[in-house]
Amino acid sequence: MAMDEQKTKMRLRFNFFDAIIILAVLGAGFLLMRLTNAGGGTAFNPGKTVTVNYTLELSSLPVGTSALIKPGDRLSDVVEKRYVGTVVSVEHGPYVSTSKNSLTGDYILTEVPLREMAAISVTLDAVDSGDELNASGFIPRGGAVLSITGPGYAGSGLITNMER
Repeated sequence: MAMDEQKTKMRLRFNFFDAIIILAVLGAGFLLMRLTNAGGGTAFNPGKTVTVNYTLELSSLPVGTSALIKPGDRLSDVVEKRYVGTVVSVEHGPYVSTSKNSLTGDYILTEVPLREMAAISVTLDAVDSGDELNASGFIPRGGAVLSITGPGYAGSGLITNMER
């Protein structure tokens, strides 16, 4: 009879790890509802189309590369091959690097031979969702590093200025 009592007394016991697993499952469900808008919230708002103008500063280009960059060139991302804008204008000059003087400890600007920089003004149509700008997967952000390619040239640099 003692064995029959043990079988019928089976009880459900929760411990700390069970509580963590339950909370994780509930959190994942909540996140899934938020991402799919299944929670009865507002409908997806695609935003409005805006024109974004930004400046891309390409640094350490081989001399003569900036002469290849022309207004109207379509630029694309080197890695993902996405369209990132159309060149409006280009300014070029010598590439200047910051270096440290080993004697005084001061930082000085040094012109790098056989290198130049190009500041490219770029225009792009993007969707403004309120949280971010999105141009078919490309999200332009100030300070972002961008590696681009155009017809006959490629380079890498920072987005230094943006206007909507």
